Amino acid sequence: MTPTMTMPESGARASADVRRIRLTSLAAILLAAGVLLAGGCEKDQFKGAQAEVGRDKITPQLPPVPKFDLPPVGADGSHSVKEMRVKGRRFLDSEVTVKGVVTWIYDCATAVRTAEDTDDSVKKRITEDPTICRKPLFAIADSAGTPLDRSIKVVEVPRYPTDLEKKVLKDEVKDPTLWPPVPLLAVGDEVVVKGDWKQRSPHGEADSDGLLVYKSLENTTQQWSTEAALAALPPPKTKR
Repeated sequence: MTPTMTMPESGARASADVRRIRLTSLAAILLAAGVLLAGGCEKDQFKGAQAEVGRDKITPQLPPVPKFDLPPVGADGSHSVKEMRVKGRRFLDSEVTVKGVVTWIYDCATAVRTAEDTDDSVKKRITEDPTICRKPLFAIADSAGTPLDRSIKVVEVPRYPTDLEKKVLKDEVKDPTLWPPVPLLAVGDEVVVKGDWKQRSPHGEADSDGLLVYKSLENTTQQWSTEAALAALPPPKTKR
């Protein structure tokens, strides 16, 4: 049997130290070479791709900020519908005059009509029970074609007495203080309405944003006014 030669422990450690020194020296040489190579290159060679847009300072052209100024109060003291919708709370429970265009008029026959109704049947139902109708009302806005939800409602508008009321009340229906003149109205008419600005009317119409309880009206389109209509009424008969 051939005997195995074993390197002494001290010799193994010396060999490992030599290898470590050689590796360390090689790493130092490579690092130095890399630094030299980097120093010989232009800086731009190490930059990434440049953006094609945005090198120059660009100031964006923004659209002008829209104005939210409210129309001024008219020379006659009238307010716009926009002002009443924006600042309505400050006018609550006070008399105001509002200028606008009629955008909607309540029509009872249209409101209560069913698919089975005819014109005659609707008229008969209303005659037999007028309470199925709301009190007359209409809506105004600053311009024609404005949706109803952006208009304001004018409520408690005068109406004509029913046939039954004419029979029962007789003279009372001729009293303009009880039955004021019914205004001439059509969608698209320009009007000036005076009334009390409320959130609830005496007969139950309600709107948290406010509504106008009718007192008088001037229709500039149809040249009609409450004042002129009252002046045209015959004087009341005196009792003997």
